[in-house]
Amino acid sequence: MVCILHGYYQPPQLKFSLSPPPPKAIFGSPHNMQAKSNDLQSSNSVKSDDESSSVGMSRSTSATRNDDNDAASDYNQWLHAMKLVAHLPGGMPPEFRRKLWLSLADKYLKSKNVDWTKEEEKCFCEKWREDDEELGIQIVKDLHRTGSNLCSINQAKLKRILLGYARYNPEVGYCQGFNMLGALILQVMDKQESESMKVMIYLVEGVLPQGYFCGSMGGLQADMGVFRELMQTKLPRLAKHLQKLQGPIEHAYEPPLTNVFTMQWFLTLFCTCLPMTCVLRVWDLVLIEGSDVLLRTALVLWSLLEERVLSARTADEFYCKMGSFSSELLNGHLIDSNGLIEKVVQLGPIADIQKLRDKHLYNITPLGHKQGLQLYFDGEEPQTDEESHLAVATVWDKNKELDY
Repeated sequence: MVCILHGYYQPPQLKFSLSPPPPKAIFGSPHNMQAKSNDLQSSNSVKSDDESSSVGMSRSTSATRNDDNDAASDYNQWLHAMKLVAHLPGGMPPEFRRKLWLSLADKYLKSKNVDWTKEEEKCFCEKWREDDEELGIQIVKDLHRTGSNLCSINQAKLKRILLGYARYNPEVGYCQGFNMLGALILQVMDKQESESMKVMIYLVEGVLPQGYFCGSMGGLQADMGVFRELMQTKLPRLAKHLQKLQGPIEHAYEPPLTNVFTMQWFLTLFCTCLPMTCVLRVWDLVLIEGSDVLLRTALVLWSLLEERVLSARTADEFYCKMGSFSSELLNGHLIDSNGLIEKVVQLGPIADIQKLRDKHLYNITPLGHKQGLQLYFDGEEPQTDEESHLAVATVWDKNKELDY
């Protein structure tokens, strides 16, 4: 008889590992290998040497394959457990988050056969290169605008992270908005520069669509097209109203109204529009589930604003209202982190996301051939020069038919 009332019963304790399971050894110790070889030779004494060798190789290959499959299965189970934790109220504890992000980054680098010792030395080399000075000037400019939530970050460390990434991936180099990403990563990784660099690489190259931050930003432009298409199906009243405020497509010289805000959300992965508690939880989902979480999060945010935006009668009134709405989002007055993640999870993965992205990417004209070029800047810092403002909208081709 179990006396629960008197405290004699102790429920079983659940053990949960913060770290992913270690990869299983493909081969055993020399002693075990020799024992297996002897057993094999004994059981196949009637066979020829060639036949024995063939059988041994076959069994060894089969054992290796099974070990690899077991290791992958263990890792996937651990990752699924992390995903469930990210969905729970309260989300990922900080000690889980750092381990999770680093494990995902390490796995990605290993899959790409990156020699991290060599790359780390290149990234953090004290000797400056030809392009480092120009990059350093731009980075320092942007560091002054790193959000107030992230001001505690050591700016010298952040500069090394951003310059290091530009060295690692010269094709992307440094882009405005990276300061926000780098600062948040550095904060989560407890200011460890090498770990932060790994996560930065995984985020930009392993999670976000190709071309989000380089060239004509084709990946980002495609996602804006995908988002407008999703709005038509998920938020049809809002999409129709915004098009009405925009005016006839053939006379539209500006980007779609949603671009001015949504593009900044995507460029900074919501660092500038949500409280830090929400941002961290969105990032957990992005790193675990993939970049379609960005689109799902944006859909949730616009759904929160829908009724208020529907009351706007002109585009000018829309911009005025969005200024106050953005402040409410940033201050956490419209939704808390639990409510936000619950809605994002309820939306579920976006069906055929890659097909949607490919379709919109196909229709993108190279940046140099765009007409009606319009850049919209964050007006929070009127004293700074125009170059140093963060561009929050993309080019607009007035002759191109929109996906409305």
